Amino acid sequence: MSVSFRRLLYWPLLVGLLFSLLASPVMAQSAGGAGTQADGGASASGDQADYGALVELLKDPQKRDQLIAELERLSSGSGESAGSGAKAEESDGTSAGVKGAVSHVVGPVSESIGEMAGAAGRLFDGDVSIDWLAVGQIAWRVVAVLALAYLVLALGRLLLRGFWRRLERYAQTTTARHRLFRVGLAVLVSLVSGVVLVALAYLASQASVLWLADGDERIEGVLALALEAFIVVELARLVIKVAFAPALPGLRLFPLSEEDSRFWSRWLSRVIWLTGYAGIMLVPAIQDGGHDDLARAVGWTAALLALAYTWGRLWRARHMVREALVARADRAERALSSWALRLLGGTWHWLAMLYALGVFVVAIVRPGESLPFVALATFNTAVIVGVAIFVAAMLTQWIGRGVPVPDSLLARMPTLQLRLNTYVPLILRIIRIVIGLVAFFGVLWAWNLANVFAWFASEGGRWLLSASIDIAIVLFIALIAWLVATGLIEAKLNSDAGMPSARMQTLLALFRNAIAIALITVTAMIILSEVGVDIGPLLAGAGVLGLAIGFGAQKMVQDVITGVFIQIENAINTGDVITAAGVTGTAERLSIRSVSVRDLAGTVHVIPFSSVDIVSNYMREYAYHKAEYGIAYRENIDDAVAELKAAYEELANDPDYKDHLLDGIEIPGVTALADSSVNIRVMIKTTPGDQWSVGRAYNRLVKMYFDKAGIEIPFPHTTLYFGVDKDGTAPPANLRMLDSREAKAENESEDQSSGKKRKPDGPGGHVPDADDVDQPET
Repeated sequence: MSVSFRRLLYWPLLVGLLFSLLASPVMAQSAGGAGTQADGGASASGDQADYGALVELLKDPQKRDQLIAELERLSSGSGESAGSGAKAEESDGTSAGVKGAVSHVVGPVSESIGEMAGAAGRLFDGDVSIDWLAVGQIAWRVVAVLALAYLVLALGRLLLRGFWRRLERYAQTTTARHRLFRVGLAVLVSLVSGVVLVALAYLASQASVLWLADGDERIEGVLALALEAFIVVELARLVIKVAFAPALPGLRLFPLSEEDSRFWSRWLSRVIWLTGYAGIMLVPAIQDGGHDDLARAVGWTAALLALAYTWGRLWRARHMVREALVARADRAERALSSWALRLLGGTWHWLAMLYALGVFVVAIVRPGESLPFVALATFNTAVIVGVAIFVAAMLTQWIGRGVPVPDSLLARMPTLQLRLNTYVPLILRIIRIVIGLVAFFGVLWAWNLANVFAWFASEGGRWLLSASIDIAIVLFIALIAWLVATGLIEAKLNSDAGMPSARMQTLLALFRNAIAIALITVTAMIILSEVGVDIGPLLAGAGVLGLAIGFGAQKMVQDVITGVFIQIENAINTGDVITAAGVTGTAERLSIRSVSVRDLAGTVHVIPFSSVDIVSNYMREYAYHKAEYGIAYRENIDDAVAELKAAYEELANDPDYKDHLLDGIEIPGVTALADSSVNIRVMIKTTPGDQWSVGRAYNRLVKMYFDKAGIEIPFPHTTLYFGVDKDGTAPPANLRMLDSREAKAENESEDQSSGKKRKPDGPGGHVPDADDVDQPET
């Protein structure tokens, strides 16, 4: 049994125990009063039979004397009753109600004690004559009938033992999710088989009644009482045995050890056996024999023995139950639950003993009227609470750990199961509340306090029930629509393998919000219409408000719509290097309305989607390092191409870069004969985002290989043209090379002759003249 089942077990038992404790004496009295009224109504049609019984009573001297004594006692108390009634009428209503309720309980108890004292006195005085021969004649026939019934019952249980063992194996050979369902089914089958066995035993014994009675109606009546007690006692004991299953641990409904299970089963079975045979068979049989005092004494004795035995068992079990409740309180999630369980653990036995005392009081005050009602109400309460606990526990075990999703569907929608199971606890909690309310109403019905189920048949009840069911259906459909819609969106988004999660999260957030708003709005409108609210003005107001918002937020709507289509087309994901609105950088954050791009300088640009006309993404599927390498005109192109391929081979063997290369090098050829170089294009296919690092590494290798092969990588040249004469000859270009010391001396002499001091222009302080050229400084 799971922890959830144990958690569900204590609260209904606590409520049922407290309710039964408070309701049993009062309801027994009210039931007795109702029975008396019903009997009074029925007596109007049976006066003739009552007259005949009265004549027979008056003919017997002993019974006539007893009747006269009883009438004298009642007449002496009538005046007091009338006086007390007059006083009660003079008092206020509240005081009269309290006094009436107290006297309604205390009066019959004191009266019964007085009657028992008188009966005991008469018994001690020897005012009882018993025909022991007749008693013996009846007793052996009763023993024979019951022996036959129990013999058939024992043989049937022996034959069904193997069948019950197979039921136990059937209940255990299953998964944890369906274990409680199988256990419940096996318990139900075992209960039905037990009922059939008790019925067979009853029928077998009933067949022998005619032979054993031998035409004596009195003996036949006592045997009928014995069989009635047998079937009631054994059916009640069967329920106890099935519930605790001391011999079949696999069919045990309560989380008890074998020792504890036998303890509870034996105790309750013995109490049922004692009270059942004493109350149903022995006491009525003695009363039919005309020994009312002896019947009353036997009833009191059986009730006292049952009460004493029950108190002893409850006192012995107080620590066992308290430890279980305290252990459950330690695992409780809420402080209130923990406090209530600890409080119940310290007081449960007192409450149970008080309830047993209440049943005892009912048994001695109104054994023929109220005791059957209390017994039936207690049984109905136990059945209602037990069924409610079992159904709630079975649902908890079935869906409490989550609803499984087929693997094929889970592969397309990985988060469907997680999203579905987030709603399971809420649904389960609602179902538990409904089950608890139904069980509570059932307990009220069992004790005749209120018939809520009959109220549901009225106009207001039908409206409330219909509205509740309609609202539940609407909410369930909305939940299914929500799960299906989000599941379809996820399946669509997961159709592309290797899609980053950022896009999925962005789109799910976008569509989830839109669908959630739509579903909440529609569901709220339908629910309001179900409860009788006119939603026409609400729809009109919402339309006007939406139109105003649409006109005032056109730019924002454009941002959102453009962002939606950008995300649907998978144009941008977080971490991509993109160019958007003329800005190139890494996309750091995506929202429904904008994208944040950080460029190489570290500046973050927040770009609304409405300003994005073109998105250039450098991170899709693959990339190319595309470059043009220039060589001098005098170099051989084929040699340069060979060196470019050799540089690529070394790059492809580099462990840091070989995994980033997707294909061999592509050299389309010469792309341009430029001013000072011959340009050769090279293309290297790489993984997305690695084209820049691969390009830098390849440029390094190209420079090294070109230098090694002596291939010149030219740089721009400057040509000086001195002009030509008309005859086509060029004037001489006289060049004179000066070292730094000569140039300095010449400059100083020129400055002295001119009287001016020249400021040095360069690092060496030399200013070139028109007829000289400086060498590059090193």
